Amino acid sequence: MIKNPILPLSPCALLVACFIAGPAQAQSINFSGDSTPVGSMADQYITADITVGNTGTGALDANANARFNNTGLAVIGASAGSTGTATLSNGVSWGAREITVGQSGTGTVNVKDSNIYASQTTIGQNAGSIGTVTVDGANASWNIPPLYQSDLSIGSNGGSGTLNVRNGGSVATTASITTAATAGSAATVLVDGANSRLTAVYQCSLGMKDVSSVQITNGGQVQCYQGAYLGFGSVSLHGAGSKWVVGSDLDIGYTENASQAVLNIGEGSLVEVAAHLRLPNASSASADSSGTINIEGSTTPGALTVGSFEFGANGLGVINFNHTDASGNYQFAMPLTGTGTVNVSNAGTTVITGNNSYAGNTAVNAGTLRAGSATGLSAASDFVVASGGTLDTNTYSPTVNSLRNDGLVTMLAGGTTGVLTVAGNYAGNGGSVALNTALGGSNSATEKLIVNGDTSGTTTLNITNLGGAGAATTGEGILVVQVNGASNGSFSLPAPGYVQAGSFRYDLVKTGSNWYLVSESRAESAPTVSVVCSPAELSDAAAETATCKVTLSAALTADLGVNLTLPATSGRYTTTCTSPIVIAANATEASCTITSVPNNTANDGDVIAELGIAPPTTADAYTPGPAAQVLIKDKDKTGGDNGGGDNGGGNGGGDNGGGTAVPHKVPTMGAMGLMAMASVLGLLGVRRTRASGSRRSPGTSA
Repeated sequence: MIKNPILPLSPCALLVACFIAGPAQAQSINFSGDSTPVGSMADQYITADITVGNTGTGALDANANARFNNTGLAVIGASAGSTGTATLSNGVSWGAREITVGQSGTGTVNVKDSNIYASQTTIGQNAGSIGTVTVDGANASWNIPPLYQSDLSIGSNGGSGTLNVRNGGSVATTASITTAATAGSAATVLVDGANSRLTAVYQCSLGMKDVSSVQITNGGQVQCYQGAYLGFGSVSLHGAGSKWVVGSDLDIGYTENASQAVLNIGEGSLVEVAAHLRLPNASSASADSSGTINIEGSTTPGALTVGSFEFGANGLGVINFNHTDASGNYQFAMPLTGTGTVNVSNAGTTVITGNNSYAGNTAVNAGTLRAGSATGLSAASDFVVASGGTLDTNTYSPTVNSLRNDGLVTMLAGGTTGVLTVAGNYAGNGGSVALNTALGGSNSATEKLIVNGDTSGTTTLNITNLGGAGAATTGEGILVVQVNGASNGSFSLPAPGYVQAGSFRYDLVKTGSNWYLVSESRAESAPTVSVVCSPAELSDAAAETATCKVTLSAALTADLGVNLTLPATSGRYTTTCTSPIVIAANATEASCTITSVPNNTANDGDVIAELGIAPPTTADAYTPGPAAQVLIKDKDKTGGDNGGGDNGGGNGGGDNGGGTAVPHKVPTMGAMGLMAMASVLGLLGVRRTRASGSRRSPGTSA
């Protein structure tokens, strides 16, 4: 592309502005191989045309402050199958009217601490060509001066071009930069390192007809003063100080049919657009061009500043917040208009602060999307909160067009005045809404969810009490969900199914189309929990089982977890009781068991298994009743009541004795023993009679 040509007075005059002569210091200019000219040249060499690699392989090496120029064409890699390489180092200056790197063959130019001035530059000109230019170092540059205002072209007519600007190098044109100018061509651009620059005084036309890849990394900068567009391919930035500056409009996705463009703004980088950003530049709904912007990073995600931001009319523009910075410091302030898609993914928190009016979907797939202004959440957008995502209204009372909630919608930062209004329909898909209420009477301050359309599905309402002491509600209660359309959705409180303030329990009740918090005195409504085990006595002769029933005095509408004090661990019994034990909604009873362990150990004593009701996790959720006991009897107890009974000591071995129980043997005797015992007893009887007679008084008859 040639703009406002200025014809020179002489061939040399073209290069006067760019060719700086200097003293010779052992300069070296050497052409070798299939090159024109060929051989070592004078320290200040001037010629017309230069070809390095005509049909074969050629090379140009220049160093040590050499100065040369050519007034005609310079071609590196001229014909198909040829290879040309030019290397400039250590202060070389080369001025040329036009340089083509990879005309139809393979051309490579390496510039190290040297300077090239050319009125026109093409890298990868024709089909099958491969052109590569590397400008490396703080003192390396490639400039197209203003005489012809010609473009820097990278990849055209089916050719492939690569430009590398590294380590503080500089490439600049007073015209435009064009990449992949025709179908079948390709372009790759790398601007890497602090102070590395690629500059166009006019515009940057990137990926005009085919795929172009531009990478700006580690502090590199690209400047397009009169605007830029990306048609096919991508521009990616990464690293602190990496920047793309556009002095006018920027289009990501162009009017070209089937244009597909992606802008990746990564860690520590910045894209500055002075005027309008269009994503894509599509003026009709039938256009098929698309544009995508990805915001990436972890500590300092990529930033974008624009004058105004507009999604294309075809709705094929997408912004993806893919960063992982969860600090809440990342803010996106650009006002979004038009019709497009906003996606929030990964674990990051994005605070959206612009005056947004865009239509289309906003999907919170993961992480958090937080309102940073009253209009941060677009009233025209349809919001979808996935199971891993959070939509945070912050301190504002936004309106959204519709809302599907599979995750969390939180209003907790809004005190008791926040209101989330859904202009259309609300669908709960197992998600939750968190809001604040000062629990008291029916006129209590509270946040609200207002749905002007219809509701469907199920939603859990998480109520946080902000300073309410509890009170009896009157009438319908405290309004927390207002439904102005068909109220087909179901809202509920999380377990235990109510919220507590003081002695009052609040239930969520649907009246008409709306949902209210309704209180009742906790003293009247708290159930008593009792436990009874039957039978209350087991033997260790076999595995006998007692069933312990945990019973509510009144059924509740939600599951109730009852905390238990479990029996002590013992080898004499086992238990299936666990804490907490759950009594299902609308039921009054749950049960578990205690089972004796059979054993034959003598006198191991009776043991008691005790099961108690512990206080509730939520204050006043229930009133604990007394504990229940199960006695496990020792079937192998031995010893008499006196020798080794309950109070025996010594060797009795009874329950309270200190000794060891010894079985008592009953003595036995034979027949002779019995006859001897009878004789003894008879003699004792005769003697007793005589003695009795001798004690009688005189004169008394026998």
